[in-house]
Amino acid sequence: MKSLILICLICIETVIAIAFATAAALAYGSILPTTTTPSVEYSSLPMPRTDAPRTTLTKETPLSSPIEAGMNSVGLIKLKGLASWYDRESCIRESGQAIMANLQPLDDNAMTCALWITGKNGEPLKPDSKLVSVRNVETGATVTVAWTDNGPGTVPRSQNVIIDLSVCAMKKLAGEDGIREGRVEVTMEGI
Repeated sequence: MKSLILICLICIETVIAIAFATAAALAYGSILPTTTTPSVEYSSLPMPRTDAPRTTLTKETPLSSPIEAGMNSVGLIKLKGLASWYDRESCIRESGQAIMANLQPLDDNAMTCALWITGKNGEPLKPDSKLVSVRNVETGATVTVAWTDNGPGTVPRSQNVIIDLSVCAMKKLAGEDGIREGRVEVTMEGI
């Protein structure tokens, strides 16, 4: 009888341990590598900083100057400001992981962007892969990117950066000069 009780207690303890391990894995997201091979090509380039107070862009109340903003009759946001870029390496440096707000790993070769848009309650909206059109004011080049992350960080937003682009999107929009300079003047329409 005692051995049967002991076996039952061991089984219960095992089930509880598995439940806690599962809950921890769900709480921290899927177990993904948080490091990547450093990119020699981009490692010495300027990176966005994210330590200033947050400013917000809402669909209901677009930003005013110094960023020119407005909404057209169908609710699309139109903005003029700066675009910066970010990559896996910068995300890992800042947060220890390269997971976007849509819970997918950041892919430097994807045509994606990060926007900071809040709803009526002031909470950031969740990225839903809606397409955003971004045009380089200087060259007229245009790219279409999917909204997959929240950003730019607070310091770039305070310096009129309205959108963070993936490395691939920035290269297509502004070439290697855009990567080197870190920021490009753009107009953006979408959401």
